Amino acid sequence: MPAPAESDGREHFAEDYDHYKRFYTEQRELRYDFAARMLHVVRAFKAAGRILDIGCGLGFFLDYARTHGYQCVGIDTSVAATRFAREQLRLNVIASDFMDAQFSASEAFDVVTANHVLEHISLPIPFLDKARRLLKPGGILVSASPNFGGLLPRLLGRRWYGLQPAQHVWQFTPDSYRALFQKAGFRVERTRIDSMHYAPGSNWKANLVFCLAKLATGIGHGDNLVIVARGAERETCERSRRS
Repeated sequence: MPAPAESDGREHFAEDYDHYKRFYTEQRELRYDFAARMLHVVRAFKAAGRILDIGCGLGFFLDYARTHGYQCVGIDTSVAATRFAREQLRLNVIASDFMDAQFSASEAFDVVTANHVLEHISLPIPFLDKARRLLKPGGILVSASPNFGGLLPRLLGRRWYGLQPAQHVWQFTPDSYRALFQKAGFRVERTRIDSMHYAPGSNWKANLVFCLAKLATGIGHGDNLVIVARGAERETCERSRRS
């Protein structure tokens, strides 16, 4: 077997895997807190069933959902992250682009989640259409993205975490987020606005941002958007796309 070439990515993979192991340890508390908040939204609509988490990353959300009785499946483009989720958390996840992944007719889900994924997708309608077709009748899609209309984006400007032109194709507001789901054939059941997982830090700037995030959530202007939506009937979907 030939030695791996320098450009084949294996060295980067090993570095990424070690990075994810450190990240899991360092970010564990904050990420599981965010997972708990997301599952709280899910449980209000589906107390049990099969979950597909698109963009599952290291598997924080799926790991937390599994402890509450859900059957969990994940997909993510990162080979290193999905390997970590399988080996360290024993999760059922695959490394693939969601749009390239093949699902059998029997692989329907009660819940599909996409946590901070849609803002990265250049063509969100086909993405949402595929997600909708994977839902069981009455199933829900729960999606979270940065809220460009929140208080912190206005105060922090270019320093706001959600303003990442190289990675974020879309900057959503509550109205534009709802409109996107409706156009993709969903019926929006709930819109929730809170804040991302900020934590007090070792300097006054970090503590100020933490306090502002708390304030923003309290007045309904947080920087995290969460939508719960159900697939609409086929005729409704076609009307939404023509409008």
